[in-house]
Amino acid sequence: MQTVWDDFPPDEQAQVDRRTFETHFRPRAEKILKSPENEVYVAEDTAGRFLGYTIVGPATSMLSPVPFGFVYDVWVSPEARRQGVATALLDHAIAWCRKQGLMSLKLEVGARNAAARGLYASAGFDEERVSLGKAL
Repeated sequence: MQTVWDDFPPDEQAQVDRRTFETHFRPRAEKILKSPENEVYVAEDTAGRFLGYTIVGPATSMLSPVPFGFVYDVWVSPEARRQGVATALLDHAIAWCRKQGLMSLKLEVGARNAAARGLYASAGFDEERVSLGKAL
């Protein structure tokens, strides 16, 4: 929950308290997690310690009927970052998409999350659309 909150734009954070945000977010996340269309991959070390996870599923956009894979979330524990865990999780998501016959994989990332943006760029993800916002 902290990672999602941290990626929430500051102007929107100022408009809603954390509890209200979580009340809004949790049922939507649960729906994604429980969908039989989606896959959750968990990374563990050789001792079985949790290192991270990713959630991937099929999607379409309002602009096109062509389906694609969508990464709903990637998270790696702080002590396991920069050790290839996220790359391995993305590789599993890519393999899943190929197995489903999907021709592309998309995701969203917070504009201020430089580390994640660097990871995704190094994995071959390019900007397709840019979401802009303005506080009023």
